[in-house]
Amino acid sequence: MSLASIVQTNEQTLQPSDDSLIHKLVQTVFAEVLTEFSGWKVKYCEYFIRSLSHVTGSPRVPIPDGDSTLLHVVGKASGGPDGDTERVVAVTSCSEDGTPRSTSTISLQVIHAELLEPHKPYEYCTPISRNIFRGDDDDMMPFIPYADDPIFDHVDHTLCYGSFAWQDDYDPDLEVISLEAAYRLHTVHSLLYQDIDSTGILPFKLFSTPGKPGLFTLSRRRDLLKWNGTTIPCSYSFPSSLLSHSILQHRLERMHTLFCPNLNCIEPLCPVHVEMNPVPPPRKQTIRLLELLKRVERPCEAGCFLQTRTVEVLPRWSEDDINSFKSILDFEPDMIPCDHAELCFKPCHEVLYYRRLLYPDFDEPQTERPNREYKGKSRSLEFRDLDPLKFTPNEPCYHSGPCDVSSNCLCFKNKAHCQRNCRCPAKCARRWKGCRCTKARGGMSCVKVKQCSCVEARRECDPELCVKCGCRYPKTSTCGNSQIQQGHFKELEVKESRWGIGVFLLEPAKQGELLVEYVGELIYEMTFDSRGEVADHLGRSYVFGLNKTLSLDSSRAGNTSRFVNHSGASETQCNCRAFARLVNGEHRIGIFAIMNIEPGTEILIDYGPAFFTEQKNAEASRSD
Repeated sequence: MSLASIVQTNEQTLQPSDDSLIHKLVQTVFAEVLTEFSGWKVKYCEYFIRSLSHVTGSPRVPIPDGDSTLLHVVGKASGGPDGDTERVVAVTSCSEDGTPRSTSTISLQVIHAELLEPHKPYEYCTPISRNIFRGDDDDMMPFIPYADDPIFDHVDHTLCYGSFAWQDDYDPDLEVISLEAAYRLHTVHSLLYQDIDSTGILPFKLFSTPGKPGLFTLSRRRDLLKWNGTTIPCSYSFPSSLLSHSILQHRLERMHTLFCPNLNCIEPLCPVHVEMNPVPPPRKQTIRLLELLKRVERPCEAGCFLQTRTVEVLPRWSEDDINSFKSILDFEPDMIPCDHAELCFKPCHEVLYYRRLLYPDFDEPQTERPNREYKGKSRSLEFRDLDPLKFTPNEPCYHSGPCDVSSNCLCFKNKAHCQRNCRCPAKCARRWKGCRCTKARGGMSCVKVKQCSCVEARRECDPELCVKCGCRYPKTSTCGNSQIQQGHFKELEVKESRWGIGVFLLEPAKQGELLVEYVGELIYEMTFDSRGEVADHLGRSYVFGLNKTLSLDSSRAGNTSRFVNHSGASETQCNCRAFARLVNGEHRIGIFAIMNIEPGTEILIDYGPAFFTEQKNAEASRSD
């Protein structure tokens, strides 16, 4: 969106027929800022263009003879020890108006270097250690690949996209104008940012929405333009999201939104699980307040309710203090007042007073019952998460009640087992129970399908559920079914092989051991099809089918595993195989040795017949 189109739009929308005073005010202030910025921009551009015509007084860079600048070779010095020569060059320094000011001479050594061979053609690939969720490529095509190659039908390839990126008339100055207008409306006219955003008049949404950052968040990622009309202080910070009813609640929501609790990650801003982590619903009280008070045996600190039986002056908390206490009760209602007091930074007897005021005690505790205790409900325990080709992992369920059709449970709808991060009770009938394998003494445990339920279900052992096989101790683990999550990779080397670039083993590997994890971008089918046209043209594909919905593409981002070659001719036998495993609720691909491999051996896998069928079809289409 350009400045001209914004001016035209505002001239059309600023009509007296609009009855909303807020809308008129937002339109008026935005138009004022837009006019101020446009006038400043014209004057700034004129000043900048005029400044380019001024001659600087900096010394000119020495250039060989034959150039028209005030620099020329005045002689040759004696030859060097290797037959090289030196040239004496005169350098003339000029003033700002172009008048010669002084002349000096310098000696430059001439070195005759040998002609360097150009590097062999290669494809650039961003190195990564974990998968990155990409989903679908942008609908705006950034550039047309292989447009000068007559073999590649680049015109047909452009039909995979909705538009070209260079056709978008987006002006980044509109971000500066919108921020200035929002700041003036908030500080001068006392409008809430939420009300400004709800009008929809500004070109950008101020607050972030799921999957799309707002203007306030984007302002932290760029340097704002300094212009004469700005009134925003340098130290001012815009709110990044809609504020909740309390500061504590807002912080907790932000923490849940940014932090990924998946056992594979345990980090903020996870590149794999891009969906926002929802805030859990408030927990119900399961223990009577009278029972909680009986558990307190000794006073905590000054102001404990045990020491202050009668309250002479009723406490007066601010609204934010009360809302913060409500947020704490939503997360942990079954806590004694002494512990609540430490979280609230309030005296214990005041906490107990508001605890009784906000949540009066009840007669019967409200217990969270597992699924099997709900009578009269249909409890279908059908699962289809054993085969990756027929199943895509869902987000953890976070509803209240049993995991069935009545609660719209995500795991129930997907016919999947409830995972570690699901908010259902620990005794939920749909929860994965883990294996009961014992820790092996002389060998590896959890390696045979018939003996380990996790291996049979094509999932790695869970360190919180499979407590006997030793998978929770990575350094001393003898579990053979937790190698991907523990990162037990072999040392590899990428170098020339019989088939171009290949991967070679630098240490011995036994049968069943993990060599490397195949990582890349997680993409949907539409992106797989559009990228497939370029891959077919190049004759190289780096895509693995991960599950029913996603594929794993390492053509643009990956690790050494992308260079693993096919087993090739009949005299060479593949020595490893790729397996998809469900690792803590996430499908990941590991390349495992299917035989004992010596150091220095190239890693080879069987691409499968489908890969070469697609390659033949692509070659046939190019020949036509």
